[in-house]
Amino acid sequence: MANPIFPIIDYSRIVSKDATIASNEKDKLFRSFQDVGFIYLKGSLFTDEFMNTIFSHIHKLFALPEEQKLAIEGSEKTTFRGWFAPVKTAQNPESADQKEAYGLGNDADPTRPNLWPKDWPEFRQDCSRFFEQCFQMHLDILRALTEKVGLPQETLVPSVKAKDSYTALLYYPETTVESFNQRVRSAPHTDFGTLTLLFNDSVGGLQVRNKQGEWIDAPPIPGHAIVNVADLLSRWFNSQLKSTEHRVVAPPVETRRLEDGLVASVVPARYAIAWFGHPNRDAVIKPLEECITADYPQKFEPVVAGKHVKERMARLLDEGKLPEKWSDDMHRKEVVAVP
Repeated sequence: MANPIFPIIDYSRIVSKDATIASNEKDKLFRSFQDVGFIYLKGSLFTDEFMNTIFSHIHKLFALPEEQKLAIEGSEKTTFRGWFAPVKTAQNPESADQKEAYGLGNDADPTRPNLWPKDWPEFRQDCSRFFEQCFQMHLDILRALTEKVGLPQETLVPSVKAKDSYTALLYYPETTVESFNQRVRSAPHTDFGTLTLLFNDSVGGLQVRNKQGEWIDAPPIPGHAIVNVADLLSRWFNSQLKSTEHRVVAPPVETRRLEDGLVASVVPARYAIAWFGHPNRDAVIKPLEECITADYPQKFEPVVAGKHVKERMARLLDEGKLPEKWSDDMHRKEVVAVP
């Protein structure tokens, strides 16, 4: 394996019953999120067999005829559950991200029902299992981070226990190199909530902006997830933990010989599954007192998590991509009820 650009953190060591092993891994985790905001995570709760099954589901889902995908199309009114393609919802399709997505949340939440494909119980069962186990890993990582700033492990748990989190199955279709002159696969952005757990196939394209402002490739490592800090977690920790910009661009192209003998360069399709951890909709997010210091004076005012997330998701649907940086003045000016 080539040298990874992010530290590798072992989840099994974070939850180890050996206090010394767990403490050392938590120290490494906290320093990594302070430094770059991204890690590779090994030792997760998922077997290779289960992840292969999930990716098989993703391939099948996005290969469905468009009329079947339209039957489960999501929108702001459906609280962003279901299938959507930015090129179909964006005000300017020519600059929208080159991807399709399918979103789902906590299947036990009757206020935000998921839009499941018909006659496919295995899909619902496996996606629900994925959601629940990502939520468990998310809790354990939050516990580790709060412990490292001198707080009880359960400090943040009440603010996320409603499971107002979100899974996105992602498909970036095969395309041409030239298409990237106008549209990338995912425009530069930071994530909205607490933590993102990303599981990639073997096709690259993810890039992360480093401290020097350069875009650095973040290739997938088999058997590892990529985990990054999102905006509301950074806000809780008063920016001590970094919510870092990232994007998805063209991976290395494939050269194919066509039937007429000509050679074409093709950007291969890419599949990924992302779990976006979010606080409870009604949680008020403001810097923890323990994170306000002389070196880190208070940087953020309080914000309601549900409004923040809804506004950013609406921006994605309207524009087909997310803004590179987000600030509170990007919220809609009219009063928006917390979902």
